[in-house]
Amino acid sequence: MKRLINYDLLQWKSSSIRKPLLMRGARQVGKTHAVREFGKTFQNIVEINFELNSNFIVIFEKDLEPTRIINALVAMTMQSITPGKTLLFFDEIQACPKAIIALRYFYELMPELHVIAAGSLLDFAIEQVGVPVGRIQFCYVYPVSFMEYLATAHNMLFAMLLKNPDKALEPFLHNKLFELLGQYIVLGGMPIIIAESLKENNFSNIYALQDSIIGAYQNDFPKYAKKFQIKYVETLFEYIPRCIAHTFKYTSVDGDFQKRELAPALDLLKKSGYYSQGISNCRQWISVGR
Repeated sequence: MKRLINYDLLQWKSSSIRKPLLMRGARQVGKTHAVREFGKTFQNIVEINFELNSNFIVIFEKDLEPTRIINALVAMTMQSITPGKTLLFFDEIQACPKAIIALRYFYELMPELHVIAAGSLLDFAIEQVGVPVGRIQFCYVYPVSFMEYLATAHNMLFAMLLKNPDKALEPFLHNKLFELLGQYIVLGGMPIIIAESLKENNFSNIYALQDSIIGAYQNDFPKYAKKFQIKYVETLFEYIPRCIAHTFKYTSVDGDFQKRELAPALDLLKKSGYYSQGISNCRQWISVGR
């Protein structure tokens, strides 16, 4: 799949001012896949998933000295980690907040090693430990954009648009793009759904995938919302996509709710990454397609 993040990662790899990279974004937007594909440009990639194997978390409990951490990771994974040749990938890093702090010391004491960290709900973990300002780089991974969708699924059409970006479109081309935009909106921007549509275009499977992603998002509510806030988070989660192209108003939300009840829940959803920035204007919506 053709995505801008792939280009950004290659630029980061060769940058003379490279720092450990912290990738943010909601679940299912393609962070892990992008890093794994990028890892193919190295001699090897060592992937550490803190949710999958909590034993890795213990390594960061003693201290954050990079050499000791690398030696421990080599012993546990039985893989070599060589600066300049290895991509070290910390996935689901929110499960190990101390690893976020450790990124600073990788930059200061082992700058030649390529280190990427990624996770979901990262802003909540960062609230606990802070961020090493000036010692790491950030990037935000969004769902597949319409232009990325065109580049992946309709490459010739995408090339035509790039060839004459300032030229007015012919009516037939404009109509075709409008049709494809409708398809894109129905699909949503999650990479797994785009991939499924290209493979079989089976809408029963697509709808099932969309429902599973929505369910996964809802299952995350208790991870960052207090028990009494969950009903407000759920209400906004269901309501906001319905007010696309309209100014968001608390008074328009279904139910007898007060702004003082909904405002903190809205902040939680924005911080979770499930709704993009600019949510107050409702110009973006959850990119699942439903």
